[in-house]
Amino acid sequence: MSTPGLLLIMVTTLALVGGAIVLFTRVRTAARGSGAEGLVSRGDSQRYLAENWTLVEQTARASGMTEDEIARVRANVLGVLN
Repeated sequence: MSTPGLLLIMVTTLALVGGAIVLFTRVRTAARGSGAEGLVSRGDSQRYLAENWTLVEQTARASGMTEDEIARVRANVLGVLN
């Protein structure tokens, strides 16, 4: 093969690899999304926990939390709102 032929193969390969990298980077970024839709404020989280406290408490007991731990969480969550 001649030098121009090898140069053409190298440039083409480099362009294909570069394009693939750009494409995969954009796909990964799009898959992650902006991330903002998953964020909520601390107040919103506490309000949600307070509104659903019965279920939170049942889940805590089922997962093995002690009454003291549940009482501490209750004071942190409900104490701020009251």
